Amino acid sequence: MSTDYALQQKLSDKLWQTLFGGGESALLTPWQIRQTGRSHAQVRAGELAAIETMLRELDDLHAGRRRFNRAGEIVDVPDDASFTRSIRLNPLIEQVGDDPLLALRVPSAAEALAKIRLEADILALRRSLNVRRIGLRADMLVESSAIDSLSERAVDADWLLRWQEAAARAVAEDFQSLWARVLLNEVRQPGTHSLRTLAFLATLSRSDLEALSLITRLDLGGFVCREAPGYFHADIHEPLLEHLRDIGLVSEDRKATLTLKSVSKEEFRVVLRCQAKALFIRGEGLHLTLAVYPFTRLGREVIGLFNGMADTAYLVAVGNALKQRGCQVDIGDWFGQKGGTGLFSEQMSL
Repeated sequence: MSTDYALQQKLSDKLWQTLFGGGESALLTPWQIRQTGRSHAQVRAGELAAIETMLRELDDLHAGRRRFNRAGEIVDVPDDASFTRSIRLNPLIEQVGDDPLLALRVPSAAEALAKIRLEADILALRRSLNVRRIGLRADMLVESSAIDSLSERAVDADWLLRWQEAAARAVAEDFQSLWARVLLNEVRQPGTHSLRTLAFLATLSRSDLEALSLITRLDLGGFVCREAPGYFHADIHEPLLEHLRDIGLVSEDRKATLTLKSVSKEEFRVVLRCQAKALFIRGEGLHLTLAVYPFTRLGREVIGLFNGMADTAYLVAVGNALKQRGCQVDIGDWFGQKGGTGLFSEQMSL
């Protein structure tokens, strides 16, 4: 068994114990899946499908398309049920006084309480199922994660409670995937994400998420290089950067610069990574100063949670700008750890 695979198993077990403990979760534990010899991904996909079915039943209950029968089973509501409840006899046949409460359909206190209890139960179960879905997504992420270390320290109880409260409200798959990555990072190394970060992530809107997905394609390791002639468009990138400034992820300094230090003492050599792509830069001297849009500390942490494809047009524009400054620039694929060693391949000189 390889070291990486052993760490993945330990991380999967620790993740499960952190989120579900030793109690009954109605889901197979990672070690139970290993004992059966079944495909981990297939088991989790089946469990996610079962949860989706339950959520659809809850939607039907909430909308009145289904109801509980006397046996406590969820059954379909007959098509004419809504009409039969509102049928009133013709007053020429039966002379009765109009009942204003019946016309308004005002429920009794007992009926109102029963409905409120049902709605509260539906909401509680929906949130519980959301947490379970995110836990399953986090467990599925383990298999595709490169793990070089795993802390034995337990996740802080207060942190876990805050995470559960926020994650329970995540409905869309992309939001759930985000909370899954947050949980996985924290289980692997407690203290990775602060309570302040959790509070920020809980406020993200759909437009925020879209902006983060776009800026991820330009991230060169904590900054976006402004030296990319012909790439930036005023009607696209200026509103994007302004939006990220407003929510505190990009620095307010619009004239910021960053000095890169060479990894070699003989000549300037540095690799700028953007997702699975990278620029390999060589030149004279031991330093290189760039005009940049720097991310804040919170911005670096939040943007690091997103994965995507690097914008090749942006990298080519940056590479050509550096080439005009006398540097030799190659662009290619990068395999390795962020900020660490790696393999630069399929390179092409600009």
